[in-house]
Amino acid sequence: MSSAVPLTQAVTSGDANAVRAALAGGADVNERNNGGQTALILAVIFSHTDVVRLLVKAGADPRLRDNLGLDAVEWAHRRGLNDIVDLFTDETRVPEPQVDTDERSRKWLEGVKKRIEEQSAKKEQAAPQPPPPPPPEPEPEPEPEPVVAAPKTSPTQKRCPKCNAIYNSELVAYCAHHFVRLVDVDEPVFEPPQTVTSTIANTPLLWTLILVTVSIAAFTGYMITSQLSTVVLPDSAAAPQQPLGFIKGTPVAEGELAGKSLTLAEADCPIYEKFAGSQTNAAAQTVNVHVKLDKNGKVFFARAEGGNEAMRNAATDAATQSTFSPDKLRGRETEGTITYTFTP
Repeated sequence: MSSAVPLTQAVTSGDANAVRAALAGGADVNERNNGGQTALILAVIFSHTDVVRLLVKAGADPRLRDNLGLDAVEWAHRRGLNDIVDLFTDETRVPEPQVDTDERSRKWLEGVKKRIEEQSAKKEQAAPQPPPPPPPEPEPEPEPEPVVAAPKTSPTQKRCPKCNAIYNSELVAYCAHHFVRLVDVDEPVFEPPQTVTSTIANTPLLWTLILVTVSIAAFTGYMITSQLSTVVLPDSAAAPQQPLGFIKGTPVAEGELAGKSLTLAEADCPIYEKFAGSQTNAAAQTVNVHVKLDKNGKVFFARAEGGNEAMRNAATDAATQSTFSPDKLRGRETEGTITYTFTP
């Protein structure tokens, strides 16, 4: 890989020499990809510990966050990379202040003195107190005089102005059915005026307006239907465009997958007429496919970066068809990178 390779692509491939070349060529150590992920976050995601150390020494900021709101430290925690977490912790650890031994002794003596004073105060409070004097005997209370009950007065009657229900209690202020304030029973009943039906409903003018409106609506619907019937629909059964040829993509397993492949499927990138000039006359292009493998060595996840859309699609399809040795994977899930080189 040359120094012209972007820093994020060099970090994704795990090539430390390419990363050094990109940094020496003036690349931003905090360079981001389309997802807002910095080069340091990509190195953590792909578990390239040596690249992480190289970027940290170059001044990469581990607290920059991507579009998901996560920084490099949080990605390391999620991936379970304790060695990378310890690396970030060592870079950001602040030395603890040294405490003078004489100062500690002085504070300890002050605490002991304070506890002795508190115990003395508790002993003084616990000393026996003289018994209080006996309370005086209560004097006999005079017998209460009989109370004559006042004659009951009839409550004021109230009425609901809506349903005319009568209430005899002064404590009730609102009707239990309509929740309106009660009025005196003698207050005159108010009857709302009856609505008078408009005489226009019985006139021929109303029916004339209805007929004219219906006629206009029917004519408008007829015109819209006739216009829509003349629209020419595209032929949905047209044959799909056939490619003019294919560009082969040569695969290479890198990183954790190096030397563990059983079959690496080649990628066939189709060439169409409108892209023929740009694809056949261009230089060789590289597509990095990040894959995840199950315990049996089969690919269950693939994501491509680099190249154009047709190359990425072809590389992704080929990577999912590749297989790896379960024995070399040690019976565990693994992830790594398959690099496809498309040469016209």
